[in-house]
Amino acid sequence: MERKTSIPPVVYINFALVFVLLFAIFFPEIRMAVTKLFASPKPISSSKQSQAIQIQTSFRNVYREAQQFVVSIRTKKTEMIFHPYAFGESREDRISSIGSGFIIDERGFVVTNYHVIKNAEIIEIIMSDGRIFPARYVGSHERADIALLKIPSNDRFTPAFLGNSDEIEVGDWAIAVGSPYGLEKTFTVGVVSAKSREDLDETGQTHIQTDTAINPGSSGGPLLNIYGEVVGINRMIRSSSGASAGIGFAIPISYAKRVLRQIEQNVGQNIRPATLGVMATAPLPDHRKSLGIPGETVGVLVYDIEPNSSAEKGGLRRYDFIEGANGLQIRHINDLREQVGLVGLGGVLRLKILRDTQEMELSIPLVEAAYKKGQ
Repeated sequence: MERKTSIPPVVYINFALVFVLLFAIFFPEIRMAVTKLFASPKPISSSKQSQAIQIQTSFRNVYREAQQFVVSIRTKKTEMIFHPYAFGESREDRISSIGSGFIIDERGFVVTNYHVIKNAEIIEIIMSDGRIFPARYVGSHERADIALLKIPSNDRFTPAFLGNSDEIEVGDWAIAVGSPYGLEKTFTVGVVSAKSREDLDETGQTHIQTDTAINPGSSGGPLLNIYGEVVGINRMIRSSSGASAGIGFAIPISYAKRVLRQIEQNVGQNIRPATLGVMATAPLPDHRKSLGIPGETVGVLVYDIEPNSSAEKGGLRRYDFIEGANGLQIRHINDLREQVGLVGLGGVLRLKILRDTQEMELSIPLVEAAYKKGQ
């Protein structure tokens, strides 16, 4: 019987590869045509777009740095759900929500907004690499809307670099990284629209305004400058629809640093809002003359005090001129309000005052208000 030999398929494949190689060597014009067919030519050359490419590279650099310290924060709490069609019927359900935060210490301390974790029964921190840690509550400041958490791990984490928000200018690049609508590691870019926005809400603290897209879920994430430094904590938006309308607000990081020091001194507690119970304003020239307040002295003049308030119980009087609080100069009433907010309920406010042309110092415990307006 005659024996047939079959050629292995690999031989045919090798012959085909050799043929393609020889074809490409001896017919370079065809090779170039094929290359162009599969290439993706750029309509505008790189040389014409050099400045735009530099900016693009800068944004990429910021994102690579930020994704190491930006985290998502998932909270769960039980809420009562009422039946929409059956009156009186309800059930308990566990609701999840997503916010943002960032690492400020290699030991795993994480900053976010207080309203992100308020009333949460379970808090989880989701890292950029997908790891999930149960968060430990360290403390919070309700009025400042800042909370501090801890990742319970012995690992070393990459922290953010906290910049100086006092140095920012209107028109500076402003970059937000967070989890809007639960979409983790979202990167948006805008500019600083305004500095020191005051009286946006009951906190009275100043905010950085930006047109950087901030949406629900972005709260607690960092606002970065072009160097990748954190200059603010994204907090809220102003919009009739509830979505970003180009008006977002962030807590200046210089103020947040002072709040974090207060939280560190009150570990395990939520520092609640407090009031001093005074009405004060910048003095008029006649006031300065009659009360003996030097013309160059900066401060606010107390013109009324609520009965049974912290101010009254602490010894503050009408026509006291407040020059400083907690070692800082008071320029206007918002400075005083900020210091009261920093200390919080149960803390002690240290005031430097001018009374009857004599300088004095008062230590005023901030207590629960025991009065009602009109009484």
